[in-house]
Amino acid sequence: MKLKNQKINIAIVGCGRVAEHYYKIFKIGKISNINITGVCDKKLKKAKLFASKYKSEWFTSLEKMLNSLDIDLLIICTPSGLHYSHAKKSLKKNINVLVEKPISMIPAQGEELIKIAKKNNLYFAVAFQNRYNQAIICLKDAILKKRFGKIITIAVVLRWCRYQKYYNDEWHGTWKNDGGVINQQAIHHVDALNWLFGPIKSVNAIIKNRLNKLQAEDTLVSSLELFNGSLCTVEATTAARPKDYEASISVIGEKGHAKIGGIALNEIIEWEFINKKKQDKKVKKLYSQKFDNGYGLSHLPLIIDALKKISLKKKNYSSTVSALETTKVIHAFYSSSEKKKMILLKNKPQSKKLGK
Repeated sequence: MKLKNQKINIAIVGCGRVAEHYYKIFKIGKISNINITGVCDKKLKKAKLFASKYKSEWFTSLEKMLNSLDIDLLIICTPSGLHYSHAKKSLKKNINVLVEKPISMIPAQGEELIKIAKKNNLYFAVAFQNRYNQAIICLKDAILKKRFGKIITIAVVLRWCRYQKYYNDEWHGTWKNDGGVINQQAIHHVDALNWLFGPIKSVNAIIKNRLNKLQAEDTLVSSLELFNGSLCTVEATTAARPKDYEASISVIGEKGHAKIGGIALNEIIEWEFINKKKQDKKVKKLYSQKFDNGYGLSHLPLIIDALKKISLKKKNYSSTVSALETTKVIHAFYSSSEKKKMILLKNKPQSKKLGK
């Protein structure tokens, strides 16, 4: 894509696995007229490696990079516990921000970041890229057209495999910088649940460490009630062995049912309605995509959308606010487990551990 000859200078902080995925997305070549002007990582070796990939400048200090370069958009790929401080520093310097999930570890921090972005009229978004999946867009359209009628139940299932070495670094699975399966992996599926069907009224959850050793949990089961009356279950684990098995959302309605699955909510598995439409037979083929990993390919439309909004100076914070709502739901899960009771979202629950 071209942005009317306007060059967008992009910088990246955090040169780990997610940054590698962004590199692959940029390498596809479907986004032109951008300049990766700088990369930053506290580990010198990683910073230099990514700088060589992009032929950009490297930094081990975010402050130094922000003060040294002309940056239109900062992409934040650092550990979750650093999202708030890194986003705040950038927004206060009038730099647009795209931050990987979550928006922050604590809801109040996310609220503060949105206020700063609005005050400075900046683009600020959270990378919940699955919202751009064709399968999710198709499901969203069916919901808006009320094809399901009254929605009875929704089931969210994540059965993934993370071996112990995944948690043996300095941040994965810690309360301060990450959380467990619900805030690290299943947050994408909770976001899809809330974005498609929310708002959520109440949560009742149990978390456990069933196999892996980490501060937070590797397994969660929960029941939820939505404001529309629908009942929902969430089951998530990283203790599946020996590989990732399932990541899905199933919907049962009075007029039909559907199931979205695949490694990243990228395939339509089931699609059946009482009131059939001619296109229903083609839906699985038309709206299913093949992904190699859980990141998927939808960072591409996400970035294109971000660059268009920055170029045209169009700011809309509805998606960012809904991303913050997802973090509030995550805190409700943890709060419910900590207090061993059902939690109402209207009471603005906050975990005693997450982000601390």
